[in-house]
Amino acid sequence: MAFVTESWENGPTTKRELKKPANIKKDHILFTIFTRVFFCCFILWEIGTAFGSFLWRLIFRPEPKSLKGRVCLVTGAGRGLGREFCLTLAREGALIACVDINESNNKDTAAMVKELGVKVVPYTVNVAIKKDVEEVISRIEKDLGPVYLLINNAALVGNTFEINEECTRACFNINVLGPIWIMNAVLPSMKSRNEGHIVNMGSIAVKLVTFPFNVYGASKAALSYMSTCVRTELQVMNPNNQVFVTTVYPSIMNSSEDYVRCVPQNVNITVEMEEVVKATMDAIYYNYEEVYIPSIMRLPSIFVTELMPTQTNAKLLKFVIKKFNFPNEEQYENLPWHDVVAKSCLMDNDK
Repeated sequence: MAFVTESWENGPTTKRELKKPANIKKDHILFTIFTRVFFCCFILWEIGTAFGSFLWRLIFRPEPKSLKGRVCLVTGAGRGLGREFCLTLAREGALIACVDINESNNKDTAAMVKELGVKVVPYTVNVAIKKDVEEVISRIEKDLGPVYLLINNAALVGNTFEINEECTRACFNINVLGPIWIMNAVLPSMKSRNEGHIVNMGSIAVKLVTFPFNVYGASKAALSYMSTCVRTELQVMNPNNQVFVTTVYPSIMNSSEDYVRCVPQNVNITVEMEEVVKATMDAIYYNYEEVYIPSIMRLPSIFVTELMPTQTNAKLLKFVIKKFNFPNEEQYENLPWHDVVAKSCLMDNDK
């Protein structure tokens, strides 16, 4: 005799008899067919849209918006990609607010920006602490003015070999809560002025499963979902909305000498920081909602995550993982994020 669990109103453990096994309903079959057809049509639609968009921009390319004199806030500005963003924005004539947890690195970036002849102020802040974030936004508005562009770049890759509480908390505090606290602090002013742009740096790990980076990918997936929610809310609540939200999905990025030394690879799927900055700046100029770097990764990521069976996905991942040279224990200890973990592994009573 077959049994099933009864509904919750009768308690989660009560059981009732089934006279016959449950059958697959016609609606289930129709839904399965519909989803397969929908995703195939979606891919064709994406290809057509990309081609049409390319032709449209080629013929009727709009003027890019100017960032000259605008206040631009960059988190994780002390090194790597954050520093490149600051220098690029400075060349555009923007006013730069450098935010980083490492005071020395942050001041070095500010000095480089100052040499380009623009106003820059470094702020040493742990973005994982909500109170500190709110205070620094107030200081930035007093020192430079209201924030027009926010680039949530600060991130922690975390432990790639095992899941432990310290790294997991630090990773989510920096990669998810930090951007949320900052967006929450700058959005009221942006909404009242009906102008502004938020860029959240995601990762291709959101779209393609990469099991050595479990926690990192999960945190970036949460940030991606939050970006979509904020973007949708802005569009729904204001028909004339001029506050834009962009999510960037770069592939594995060559962001520092530490990366080159500690994580050599046998396959060339890395992108350079200059590529990421250029693609992100284009998204800012023309208000793109999502950016994949390289752009060719967009369709394969959809195919792998939505259409490919789990077993095939796992086999593909197993093949790719064999091509990587992961750091040994000594190299791993020298990776640049270790000094941040202890400062950002915050319990609820620490915030």
